[in-house]
Amino acid sequence: MRTSQELNDLISRMRNAMKNAAPDAPADRRVEMIPGMRYRGERGGMVTVIRCSQYRVVYQREGYSGVCEMSRREFDRKFTEVKS
Repeated sequence: MRTSQELNDLISRMRNAMKNAAPDAPADRRVEMIPGMRYRGERGGMVTVIRCSQYRVVYQREGYSGVCEMSRREFDRKFTEVKS
């Protein structure tokens, strides 16, 4: 168990760290994904986003009738946005 002096020292160090914390980084709007956006896959195939959430992306590949789904992290790693 810690002594009261150790606790006071710990509290003062925590307050100092919070006071000197770096400001929050501005939101990166490039990661905002909107249904209808088009992306190019690793092998050059085009996909269109149908639905997206913070964790999942539902998309449709060009030339296929079915839909695909994968995690947002994997989608960001495998696809790049196509600027039109």
